[in-house]
Amino acid sequence: MKNTLIILSAIIFLTACTEKMRIDTQEGTRLVGVSASITDEYKKQEVILSRTEPFYGGNPEMISNAIVFVVDGVDTIEYEESEKPGYYYSVNEFAGQTHHRYRLSIDFTDDEGDQHFYAESEMNENVEQIDSIKIKPWKFNSLEVKNYLGIYPYFQTCSDPNVYYMARLRINDTLVGGDTLTKCELFSTAGYSGIYFNGPLMVMIGGEFPIYGLNQRDSLEVLHKNDTVTLDLWSIPSDYAYYITQIASSTGTNPMMGTPSNVLTNIYPEGKAVGCFHASSLRQCSVIY
Repeated sequence: MKNTLIILSAIIFLTACTEKMRIDTQEGTRLVGVSASITDEYKKQEVILSRTEPFYGGNPEMISNAIVFVVDGVDTIEYEESEKPGYYYSVNEFAGQTHHRYRLSIDFTDDEGDQHFYAESEMNENVEQIDSIKIKPWKFNSLEVKNYLGIYPYFQTCSDPNVYYMARLRINDTLVGGDTLTKCELFSTAGYSGIYFNGPLMVMIGGEFPIYGLNQRDSLEVLHKNDTVTLDLWSIPSDYAYYITQIASSTGTNPMMGTPSNVLTNIYPEGKAVGCFHASSLRQCSVIY
């Protein structure tokens, strides 16, 4: 379930098709796929390199033997390929820092010659801490959703109205929805920036707001007594938020659905790559149900 400050829902029932259809799709130019991030977690940061496949293709081809490094304006951070082809990790562990701009550089040689790709991302501020979490039936003002539990956090929001937040949830250390981005919740405090989230002023102006919903008819999301529920609250750059939104709208196996072009990317040169590089910071809070 997607939560936004303005909630709009539409249900479309398709009943005409009774047979599976396979639509012939034209093969386009193969692009380089980049999945890369810098977080404020102290760890070896990751870059994944691959190539795009046809719509009905199989596993992507991974890109090996690339030279990968990140520059933060002062230091050059080198990466090395792991035993798993296409997966590169920083040689040393480090934690990204707020307000630092990071530039990713990727070089390799293939049948078309020398290739160079690059991207930039700045780590925005995040909330100082999440003070507490309440879990109760999902309700936003007069709107109630049956069989859903809402996750209501309480924290002092950032003063910057351009900060985007991404919420992920863990039940007993298991990430709800796995690694897929379609199970995250995106929101911006916009006009509520600088006030206490779900505090008295926000409730008076716009109502108490659940930032995540758990479907209690889904066996993977059902909560039981003494379960540990952890909220991961990420502060992410706007281009990564738009990227996730487009990914969510393009998910599925139907070539007739989704955006009519490739999902936007901040990987350059333009038109040669897909994916995203982002610098994001994390805050966590846990509660026993």
